[in-house]
Amino acid sequence: MAALLLLGQGTTLAAYENTYQYPRTVTVKGEEKTAYLDQKTRAMFSGKVKNPVAYVVPKGWQQDLETLKSVRVEKYTPEKKKTKNVIFFLHGGGYILGNSNNHRDWAIAQSHALGNGDVYMLDYRYAPDGRYPAALDDAVAAYKAILDAGVPAERIILAGDSAGGNLATVLALYCRDHGLPMPAVLVLYSPWEDAGHLPTHDTNATSDVVLGKRNVRMFAAVTQNEDYFRDADLKDPYVSPVYADLKQLPPTLIIGGAQEMFVDDMLLFAGHARESGVKVEVHLFPGMSHDWPLIFPELPEAGKTYDLLDSFVRKHI
Repeated sequence: MAALLLLGQGTTLAAYENTYQYPRTVTVKGEEKTAYLDQKTRAMFSGKVKNPVAYVVPKGWQQDLETLKSVRVEKYTPEKKKTKNVIFFLHGGGYILGNSNNHRDWAIAQSHALGNGDVYMLDYRYAPDGRYPAALDDAVAAYKAILDAGVPAERIILAGDSAGGNLATVLALYCRDHGLPMPAVLVLYSPWEDAGHLPTHDTNATSDVVLGKRNVRMFAAVTQNEDYFRDADLKDPYVSPVYADLKQLPPTLIIGGAQEMFVDDMLLFAGHARESGVKVEVHLFPGMSHDWPLIFPELPEAGKTYDLLDSFVRKHI
């Protein structure tokens, strides 16, 4: 497994400046802010799906790609490493989309906020070709490979957004249940913690301008269960962690939006985790929809999420 993470293949250097690290800040408030969020998301979901473009690695970073037994891990290494902590980031996308360039930039920006450490990202299997538990199997294999490469578990920040937040959570559960070393902390952005149905999946379906009814494809993926979880028991703890025994999970940071569909997912999961003795912080930003730090990195609030991340990691690692 260690060979999965060796340097030297697929290496790329470039002078691209990461817009998540160095955003052109847009400051809007009140009705102007509401209109801005509305306009941007309408533009995002009204056009044709664009073909993916090759990733340009941000200035000061190196990309290395390896594939082993169909498990592909991308590693991003800073030229000036200032911490031994690493991020293992699992991207979102309703288990119907693969890794994106925005996710890559965002994960690197999170590492930058923590002092520049290595970043690992997994291209896990997703629908329609992949179905549960394919992504979990891939995540377990990748996590073992990272450990085999010599990265101590107590230095690993396991993070994910949306479906990736679901996957990060169940990977932590798997580690606990199968005797693998636990990551140091769990960082979840708008995590999808109940693949079934909770009240805010309905009540916030319109107010959530990112995941809700406006985003026809993604809305269907998380409400109609015809994709990745189509053959799964939706109350399986490895599918919907709100039904899991959450004891012994690592300290957990949750960041989301107060008007998103997954509000109940986050609050229910956090409540159960606290009852199980897990140290949990939850930050729901007013007026924000699903996965908003990824979608709106130009807003000043996005900068606050990096401060929350840094403070949380310093507290627990």
